Amino acid sequence: MFIYEPTNTEIILIHLHGFASNLQGSKVSILRDRALKGKFSLFAMDMEYQKTTTTKVLEVLDALVKGFSQKYRQLWLSGSSHGGYVSLNYLRFYKPNSVKKVFLFAPSYATLELTLQESGEDRCKTWLEGKEDLKFVECETGLEITINREFAVDILSKGYEIISQGKVLFPKETPYEIYVFHGSEDKVVPVEHSRLFADSVKVKVFEELHDDHRLTKSFEDVVERFLG
Repeated sequence: MFIYEPTNTEIILIHLHGFASNLQGSKVSILRDRALKGKFSLFAMDMEYQKTTTTKVLEVLDALVKGFSQKYRQLWLSGSSHGGYVSLNYLRFYKPNSVKKVFLFAPSYATLELTLQESGEDRCKTWLEGKEDLKFVECETGLEITINREFAVDILSKGYEIISQGKVLFPKETPYEIYVFHGSEDKVVPVEHSRLFADSVKVKVFEELHDDHRLTKSFEDVVERFLG
């Protein structure tokens, strides 16, 4: 399933939802409303991160970016939680020339580390070795999640973690305008990670909001102020 609203001939926003989310989430609804007002065109699709690997997701994203860059003069990315993780790794490894702005909403910088903390390393041993899928209940949503057996091996072999052992593994300067928004009450991704990232990487904007992981109270205001 995907959403495509070609309402602006100049700018398109590709949005990547979070790990335990989908196109029915409130963020997609708010972004779609803005797109329907002509502020930008919008493309979003169900990413199904759990069923595949980060490498394959990045390949799909690259195909989308290259395709839409043939039609639109300016391309923006936005990523929520794990969608931010994918977006940052796309900038880091693919270095796309057509992307101008990147909006990160409570982005994950260490999806593998956070998964190990939530599930317990003992339960993850065979998953880390690529021998079996990992099943656990997501703490915020209560959803039962099954993650592909190749997911962790792929992250470890390709070095996709952006923050590891307190270090930011990302270029200090990039040609992209990076906007970071994170809730101070986030119980899923520590706001300290965004503070560390913003201290280490040149970002256009970093706002720490009095909000939760989903930015329930502030997301619409952020979109109105920064996305047209």
